[in-house]
Amino acid sequence: MNSIFTIIDFFKFIKITTIAIFFISLGVGINTINAQVNKKEHSMFMHDLKHTGLSAYQDAQINRLKWNTITGNEIWSSPVVGSDNIVYVSSTDGNIFAYNHDGTEKWHYRTGDELYSTPAVGPDGTIYVGGKNKKLLALKPDGKIKWVYFVGSEVYSSPAINRDGTIYIGAWDGKLYAINPNGTLKWAYSTAAHILSSSPAIGDDGMVYIGSQDGRIYAINHEGRIKWSFMTEGKIDSSPSLSKDGILYIGSQNGKLFALDSNDKGKLIWEYNIGSRVDATPAISADGIIYVGAKNGNLYAINPNGTLKWTYNTGKTITSSATISADGIIFISSWNGVLYAINPDGTLKEKQDVSRFPILSSPSIDSNGTVYIGSTDWKVYAFSK
Repeated sequence: MNSIFTIIDFFKFIKITTIAIFFISLGVGINTINAQVNKKEHSMFMHDLKHTGLSAYQDAQINRLKWNTITGNEIWSSPVVGSDNIVYVSSTDGNIFAYNHDGTEKWHYRTGDELYSTPAVGPDGTIYVGGKNKKLLALKPDGKIKWVYFVGSEVYSSPAINRDGTIYIGAWDGKLYAINPNGTLKWAYSTAAHILSSSPAIGDDGMVYIGSQDGRIYAINHEGRIKWSFMTEGKIDSSPSLSKDGILYIGSQNGKLFALDSNDKGKLIWEYNIGSRVDATPAISADGIIYVGAKNGNLYAINPNGTLKWTYNTGKTITSSATISADGIIFISSWNGVLYAINPDGTLKEKQDVSRFPILSSPSIDSNGTVYIGSTDWKVYAFSK
């Protein structure tokens, strides 16, 4: 039996009494203060093509529950917010949901199998999501099916939509798929092992970066040809993130965070030994600070030169990836069911005890400063001032 199925079933079985050892880190979610944020790229995993996690919106707060709504099963996906503030999230009940900003359901679409992938919304409003049913689905803004591409392998990775409309997604068969906007295959590139939750990041030049459980981070050009790879010597379920200067950050299960020069064939710039498994995706602030959580429950703030700035301990495993508001507040959740807002100096601004169940989802922020998060208690939550 494939280990992914064993792990997922194990997690569900023991969630009533305790927490499993595994996770999937999925992605996130002025008044703008940072030119690298493109609002057209905002509605996907980690907010943008480079996976910075840097929101276009500021003045986000979590001190009041605005609403919550229940799905039919656990939520491992992260909510994403469309340009019209419609919230999209997938559930392991097999449905992708669209919620209005007041928490009422706009529509839902049943895919037929569990969903772990975070949806992505294209400039034309098309919603893309991958499923355990071995399909990549494209839905119209009204929730009706547009097309289906049969990947042929389970999909836990989250899609990224390039500026030319190409949809990139990783799959359990170890391949990175490039799908045309009409739902046909453009190309596929095979890594040497499974791709679980690592999702593609895309540079300004169209280069696509993705991690594999073979321990390598791959750089593939828009024609599907490999340009370089880098061996971390540990399985990768983290997704890569890319700074405005072309520095690529990736976490590994060997407990290290790597900084690679994407402009120099992935040359190692530095590595920081966190000492605990890293599966969350690094987020990058406007001033270049890297934020990443680890299995030991710490959120790490790493300076651009690879030195430690500070840590904040949540007490439980972090597989959620951080979202950073435009005014620098870091939002992160933990397996203790708490959603945190951390100041740039590492002090706690505020927190919400969301659930007694673990949160694997990453936060997302809308234009009104509302913060959204999903939980394994089956619910989507919205917090505001």
